[in-house]
Amino acid sequence: MSDFPSAIAAVRDAVCGILRIRPVRPGAHEFQVAFVGTGWCFSPRRYLATAHHVFDDGKARNPSDKFYAFVVPDNGPVAYHAPVVAVPFEDPVIDMAILEVAPPASYRLSAVPVTFARPTDGSHVLTYGFPSPTIAAASVDQDGNWLGGNLLLKAHANEGIVAAQYDFGPHYSYELNVGWHHGESGGPIFSLEPLAAFAMMQSYRNIQSPHGVVAGPHMGRAMSVMTTALTAHGATIV
Repeated sequence: MSDFPSAIAAVRDAVCGILRIRPVRPGAHEFQVAFVGTGWCFSPRRYLATAHHVFDDGKARNPSDKFYAFVVPDNGPVAYHAPVVAVPFEDPVIDMAILEVAPPASYRLSAVPVTFARPTDGSHVLTYGFPSPTIAAASVDQDGNWLGGNLLLKAHANEGIVAAQYDFGPHYSYELNVGWHHGESGGPIFSLEPLAAFAMMQSYRNIQSPHGVVAGPHMGRAMSVMTTALTAHGATIV
């Protein structure tokens, strides 16, 4: 079995924070800037997978919004960013999307493999994502293009097990005993043997408590639900 330190080192430079720049109103030169999710590269330098709901909390993507992918090598002092130039696949029903980026000339995104195999309950898993940081300062031009800013963007790893899994027809889902934070939605869930993304961090299963409905187990959907889109865009399947 792969050990967690080695697995983290192998995947960290494929995982990106997703920044959204949104006009406060149509035609305005004033913008809202926020990190809204996590993406991860599955095809060298070009394609990222993420959750559909990072676009607009489950609503249809706003064509006026601009998105950027940020990678922070080794959680060091330098971040590299790449504009999202297209969204070749998006499906709100399965809450998954593929982003096409124009990769930064000065940095090469690594890519991680994908597996459609189903880990058994109790299997060890690794999650990796970018908790949404406070943005102390942000600079964009009058068209909403990112120019720079002041933020503490650092990736976050966690480990746990597959706690449960079940089939909702085509929507095969996993529950995990792993916690994640706002901003990690869309991030990869890795099996360790082989080291490959088998699911995506997405949501919670709501449960009834004496105090009303509360967020329950953390849930991810199997990557196999978008087999066709992943293979068509160059994913390495193991």
